Amino acid sequence: MNRGSFQSQGEFNFDDHQSDGYARWLAARTLAVEEVARQLHLPLGQQVEVWLAGGIRLRGKLTLQQEFLVLEEGRARHLGLMVDHVAFAYRELESCVRLEPHEP
Repeated sequence: MNRGSFQSQGEFNFDDHQSDGYARWLAARTLAVEEVARQLHLPLGQQVEVWLAGGIRLRGKLTLQQEFLVLEEGRARHLGLMVDHVAFAYRELESCVRLEPHEP
């Protein structure tokens, strides 16, 4: 076998987190989360008061349990949400109200 015919393998540079591809990927994830919030009328990233089935009340910042790029149709009921560090499913949600920031 002729060793001279092999090309050296290129290297991936994972240290450059500001590359265009990475920035576009982050932007796409942000837009996906905003779209889910809009579709479900949820104030993600905001301070809220949430009432869950069984009379449970939570107050804090509303976030997704995990981010994704596409919300599959019919899967919204299984969407995982969190208020601060308390996890629950969208189907458990009875009401969600955004709280106004307190004036100093």
